[in-house]
Order: sequence, then structure tokens, then C-alpha cells
Amino acid sequence: MKSVAVAASAAIALLLPIAGVRAEEPIKVGFAIAESGWLSNYDSAPYKAAVMKIEEINKAGGLLGRQIKYSVMDTKTDQARAATVGAQLVDSGVDMLVVSCDYDFGAPSALAAKQAGKIAFSLCAADPKMGVQGVGPLTFTANSAAQSEGIAIAEYAQKKMSLKSVYMLEDLTIEYNKSACAGFRAAWAAGGGEETILGNDTFKNDDPSIASQITRLKGLAKQPDAVFVCSFTPGGASAVRQLRAAGIDQPILANTAMVDNYWLNAVPGLKDFYLPAFMSLYGDDPRPEMNKFLESHKARYGEAPVSSYSVLGYSLIEQWAYAVEQAKTTESEAVVGVMNSFKDQPFTAGPTSFTDQLHIQVDRPWLIMKVENGSFHAVEVYRNSFKPDMKLLFRVGQ
Repeated sequence: MKSVAVAASAAIALLLPIAGVRAEEPIKVGFAIAESGWLSNYDSAPYKAAVMKIEEINKAGGLLGRQIKYSVMDTKTDQARAATVGAQLVDSGVDMLVVSCDYDFGAPSALAAKQAGKIAFSLCAADPKMGVQGVGPLTFTANSAAQSEGIAIAEYAQKKMSLKSVYMLEDLTIEYNKSACAGFRAAWAAGGGEETILGNDTFKNDDPSIASQITRLKGLAKQPDAVFVCSFTPGGASAVRQLRAAGIDQPILANTAMVDNYWLNAVPGLKDFYLPAFMSLYGDDPRPEMNKFLESHKARYGEAPVSSYSVLGYSLIEQWAYAVEQAKTTESEAVVGVMNSFKDQPFTAGPTSFTDQLHIQVDRPWLIMKVENGSFHAVEVYRNSFKPDMKLLFRVGQ
């Protein structure tokens, strides 16, 4: 008996160092994102900020006492490649997968994570399908629903700008635009009646001209107080340029994808252009946490972020790491359980709420911004009071 006990003790002693090594293995985060193609304009800035947050966590001692190791693969803004890249990163043993900013291009990667029982977190997809109902209960997005963007700018235009009527110009290229327009339409009708929406026209992001749409707008018996353009660059910038060139001088309202100065040289002298933003990159954000983030970004990269979407990438890692610490594990179900309990949890991007049915924000405060003197400028923080229900979020019956 004594020899058996000694042998058992020796075996345990041999196993202890192995267990210790395993406990010190890094936590792995994979990024299946667009480093090339048009979607890289949206993915690259939040990716850099996510890396910055990972570095901050590692410098402070790591997550659960372990360092975070990250790897990135380029989806090249290609849906088929996104699925392949996502599967490769999942096979490499990641604990969490970060995917692209758009549902259409991020979902294929997220599905690979779902099949492996791993959390997928989109950098900034604004489509609610990047969540429970679209991909699955392990999928989240750092962004607010596109409907919320439309709702916020519609409410702001009516309540703060006293605008009474509007004409809608909707880019049908991706689901994001359709959702932004759906939210705007619902909130505007709720605040002023459907009859105050004087028209709704459509275009595609790669259309070389919207001349026919402009002709229909200018042919209205009554001109609207404003035009709402739900689109993204470069087609959205082209549409704005054509509207102004045609002498349409009313305020233009837009969704968040049109934020930041990088496209403004395409429309020289633009003014009376308003949208809801995550933050200001131009030194006038009224929130101290955003200015602290900007200073940290400048210290790390030697420059300010090129896009205000960057704060979503930073906050994505912040949210996931907080949940891991609370759960005391990287195991997906436990971490998701913590995240689903968030109720206005304070993070850098703003108060954050999730439930077991909704993994996107619907009433996080927005920073309303306007274009003036060749740059976006902060106006004020605004939180929408009209909240989209599930039918509106998933455009049921629309």
C-alpha cells in the first residue's frame, strides 16, 4: 500500500507543473476582419482600438492573470472568404472571435464561431440579426441598431430643429441602410404623422447618378424641410454632392455611416448636414471618457483615430473582458450569462445593455454632429425616447 501511495504522489507531482503551464496559457482572440476592400474603411479603426485595449489589459496583468494573445486574418470584404477565415481562426483555438462591421460580411465568420460554441463579437455591425435571432445566442455586436440611428436623428430633427416634413432617400445596397431608414420612418411618423414624409426614393451605392431621384424630389408640389439620406460612403457622399449641386439647400439628415471628415472634400462647402455619432474626433466631445480614449490612442499610435467607429472596438474588448472577469472563466455560456445581465453598464462607448433576446443597443446616447467650415462638430448628446420593438428591429411586415 505504501508503494502505491508513493507512486500516486509522484504522479500528482508530475502533473502539477503541467497544470500550472496550462493555467498560464494565453487567452486567444481572433479577428476575422476586412483589412482590404471597401469594408476596411469601417473595420480598420475599431480593430486598432481593440488591439490598444488588449495591450492595456496585458500591461495591467492580463485577464484572469493570463495574457491575451490576438491574431488577425483578412476577409478581403468577401463573404465566402469571411466564412473560411472565421473557420480557420476558430480551428486555431480562439476563445472569442471578432468579426467585421457589417452583418452581410461578418455573419459568415460568426457562424463558424457558433458552430464551435465560441462567442463572436462584431466590431460595429448595426443590424440586429448580428445576434440571437440572426446568428445565434453567442453572437453580439458593439454597435447600436441602425434603427436607433434613424430614430435618434428623426427625433432630434423634430424636437430640437423644429423640422416638420422630410423626404427620404434610401440606399438599398445593404441591410444596414434599410434598417436605418425603417427606424427613421417609424420615429418620424410617430412624431409628426406619416403624411409629413413627403416621399421615399431609392438608389444603390454604386449608382453613378441620382439625377432621376433629384428630379422627382424637386418636382414635389411642396418641398420638404429636410432630406434624410440613409447610405454609406462612397455612394452616400456622391448623393450628397449631387443634392447640393442641384440646388437642394435644405438640411440633410444622415445615418452614422456618413460620420467623420475623410469624405468631406468630395462636397466642398457642405453645411446643414446632421447625423448621430459615437464620438467626436475633433476635440469638442463633451464627455471626459471619450477625450481620455482619444489621448490614449494618440499616445499609442501617434495620431487620433481616423474614424469614430474606433471607440466601438475598444469598448468591445472592454465589455467582453469585464464579463470574463465576472464569470471567472472564458467559457462561452458563462460569459454570455454575465453579458446578458448588463443594464446600462458603464463602458467607454456609453451605457450598455444586453438581454438573452437582444445583443445590440437600442437607446445608447448619441452625439449629434453637424458639418460646418469643412469639418464635423459636436452639437449635443441626445438619447432617443422612442425605442424600437422587435418587429421594427427585424423589419417584420415592412
